[in-house]
Amino acid sequence: MVPLALVGLGVADSTEAFEPFSRPVVFLILASLFIAEGLRKHGLTRRLALQTLVAAGGKVSLILLGIMLIAALFSMWVENTATAAVLIPVALTVASQVPDPQKAKGLLILLVMGIAYSASLGGMATVMGASSNAVAAGFLTEIQPFTFVDWMIYGVPALLILFPVTWFLLLKLIKVEVDRIDVETVRRQLQEMGPLSAPERELSIVMLVTIILWVGGSFLEPALNLPSTLLAPAMVAVMAVSYLAIRGIINWEDVKGVSWGIFFMIGAGLALGAALTRTGATDWVAELISPIVSGPPLIASLLLLVFISALLTNVMNNTTIAAVFVPILISLALTDPTLNPVLLVMAVTLATTFGYSLPSASGRMALVSASGIIESRDMMRYGLVATVISATILGLLFYVISALNLI
Repeated sequence: MVPLALVGLGVADSTEAFEPFSRPVVFLILASLFIAEGLRKHGLTRRLALQTLVAAGGKVSLILLGIMLIAALFSMWVENTATAAVLIPVALTVASQVPDPQKAKGLLILLVMGIAYSASLGGMATVMGASSNAVAAGFLTEIQPFTFVDWMIYGVPALLILFPVTWFLLLKLIKVEVDRIDVETVRRQLQEMGPLSAPERELSIVMLVTIILWVGGSFLEPALNLPSTLLAPAMVAVMAVSYLAIRGIINWEDVKGVSWGIFFMIGAGLALGAALTRTGATDWVAELISPIVSGPPLIASLLLLVFISALLTNVMNNTTIAAVFVPILISLALTDPTLNPVLLVMAVTLATTFGYSLPSASGRMALVSASGIIESRDMMRYGLVATVISATILGLLFYVISALNLI
């Protein structure tokens, strides 16, 4: 409805309204969904999760750590709700090994919340980790060169700091009356899967090469005398999907079921943000909020923005938050030399990760809620504590980065 509204209000013609849907970052996210479907179809994510559980030796805290690591790692490169959907059945398998139903339910809640939270955290690290990241990166590239690696420079440290804090926090918040479980059933499932299949091996190689090119493509182009942007992240992602399709590892029937709505969400978010900028609305709002952001000390402004973003993302789509707030923050920073647009945009966008309290916060939390594993009251209670602590740490992190002139 966004392009329709823009044209109907006379703030864009049809070409301007639909142009953002064709931007490279949209196809980067779409391609990551297709790759995720390949991982799900051939069971590679599940295999790694089962191997991690066996390696943990049955100790609950290590099982939680392992399954969270898998969720975070995959969510860096593929859509995080898809990752959560693959891993929740693994958590059900683990919890079923506890004979006492009450103890089993407590363990299941711990593992499922760990999957949901860590899938969100993993999405902080890269542009394709979340649709809000894609929208924010799209706006930043319009004012300065901002690459795939530039995002990781700030996203990865945030992940590395918040991940262990979240793991420790979950162990303290969710009391589990079992310390160790029998992983023999998990071991048998892993043995039944047998050695890596040919598609799994090929998928692993494709993922590794794709990640290397995502990170180092911009450096390889001049070194190999390749056409400019041939190894841009979106092009690399499309190459990977094309290869998987040609090899028959994924086909059209597989990708028909992916979350196509994300394609429209990102395109609509970019279109909305562009219209806000084009009409001068962002400058107007930036002028209104300038005293709030520019007046107080930087640490107070950062914490305020991060908390607003983190709390709003529980009731609003994070792509919408990025689409509305990012252009305003950029406009504000461009008119105030004391503010850094990258600092403000990264802090606010990464804060949309902390939608932990309500099913409406993200696809991951909706998935957990729909499963009936945890009651809404408990989801909100755990989520609010995690949100407040995580948002505080994120705000302080970006203040330190700014104080050390690292941004």
